[in-house]
Amino acid sequence: MRLRFEPQVLNLLEGAVDLHIHSAPDAYARILNDIELGRHAREMGMRAIVVKNHFTDTAGRAQLASAETDFSVFGGVALNQSVGGLNPHAVEATLRLGGRIIWLPTLHARKFLANKSHVSNLAAALGDSVDGLYMLNDDGSLKQELYSIFDLIARYDAVLATGHIGIEEARAVVSEAAQRGVKKILVTHPLASFVGYSVQDMKEMLDLGATYLEHVYNDTTRQVSHPIKVRDLYEAIVSIGPEHCVMSTDAGQWLNPVPVQQMGIYIKDMLSLGLSERAIRTMVADNPARMLGL
Repeated sequence: MRLRFEPQVLNLLEGAVDLHIHSAPDAYARILNDIELGRHAREMGMRAIVVKNHFTDTAGRAQLASAETDFSVFGGVALNQSVGGLNPHAVEATLRLGGRIIWLPTLHARKFLANKSHVSNLAAALGDSVDGLYMLNDDGSLKQELYSIFDLIARYDAVLATGHIGIEEARAVVSEAAQRGVKKILVTHPLASFVGYSVQDMKEMLDLGATYLEHVYNDTTRQVSHPIKVRDLYEAIVSIGPEHCVMSTDAGQWLNPVPVQQMGIYIKDMLSLGLSERAIRTMVADNPARMLGL
């Protein structure tokens, strides 16, 4: 597959790394499987991708996709109820399998469940009986299991991503993880309506020890019930600075373009709004590659 983009966009796709793609097989409809995604990314000259699933580990299948496609496909695990929630054993197994990203709860986060109507097609399958996961004890301290998880992530030099937790949880998580030795902390799509960070919140996360803010194109699409504007992504990036940001797609939904194409559209839109090639290269290639240790 060779996409038709302007040479400027194609050049920026060369060497790009997408840290956030949803792939088949999944409990939800996805447009491509791990192997197809790897082939597409390789054909467009990308450097690596990360496949994500809300319910299962993806590290093992990422290894198979890498072997089949001769391209770097990585995985990880989201700490939802299906893997035992804040389960250090699940984290260690994923990291031993070569997983690179550990996401805190996403669909099973208490914050997300309170706002699940914002992603209606995901919410329909969740029902009303899920016990939402919360990172804090009643006294405001972090759940004890998180410290073991931080230690494992630090030992493997992996990435801790904040998932869909609330801002009050994220403040404590980011601060404690950084103090515990976690060097790579990614704030997951802070502009999403069901996360809802302000610019000041994002700056605070960086001050507390976050490495990068991940801005995803999916937040602007009809996949979400309350899409933001593409300009909102641009303005957040300009306010924070490209050196502190990562551009990911969060693609893979059947109703959106295939992920490589969505990354190309994202790049094109940011160029049109005024970001420089250097700024975009920083966010689509340099910063995400650094997170994966490439």
